[in-house]
Amino acid sequence: MSKRHPQEWIAAAVLTVVLALIALDVVDHAFNTWFDRHSFATDAVSTLLGLAVAGLVVDRISARRRLRDRAQVMAAQGAMIAAQALRATQAVTSALDGSGDRDSAADELRTFMTMMLTAAPALMDAPQTREFLERSQHLAAELARALGVTRSGDRPDDIDQRLNDAAGQVRATVQPLLQTLDVDQQSDLWGPARQPSDDAAADNPPAADAPQAQ
Repeated sequence: MSKRHPQEWIAAAVLTVVLALIALDVVDHAFNTWFDRHSFATDAVSTLLGLAVAGLVVDRISARRRLRDRAQVMAAQGAMIAAQALRATQAVTSALDGSGDRDSAADELRTFMTMMLTAAPALMDAPQTREFLERSQHLAAELARALGVTRSGDRPDDIDQRLNDAAGQVRATVQPLLQTLDVDQQSDLWGPARQPSDDAAADNPPAADAPQAQ
């Protein structure tokens, strides 16, 4: 479920107050008398409430327009982060099975986390990109954990499944973002990481775990 913007709650509260005042004006004669005896205060309150509702509506429309204008930039950032996430996952997996180098895997993970940190302020603005960022954070934590717990040579039985699940969630949540890009942009940013299952994942993303702390 997507999170409501705080201004949407404020707008709902203001509208509730307006409707409550209208209802009291219609059904409660004593309250109506108070309105008549305090006409200046009544006019001032009604004007301020009207301006508040109009201001909130205009602000939300402007915010949605800004998000629409930035959609391609946000999608491109998401695609680059996801591609690096999968490279880091492959590097860590190779290091764990002995076919890769742990230092190289750690470098790929640091690059992934740096890209995520740089793009985080922009990706927090929309529900889809925020969900993708949370899944990416979860994957980064799993990769760091995998490198940490296997440093001594031990390999927990569930480590491969945890990495595969976390990487699959990143792959699934980036799919809606890719739809914003044209074919050439998708090929440049995501082509090497593309799999036949991506189209199905875009239509049926897996249920997300509890959101990570922001």
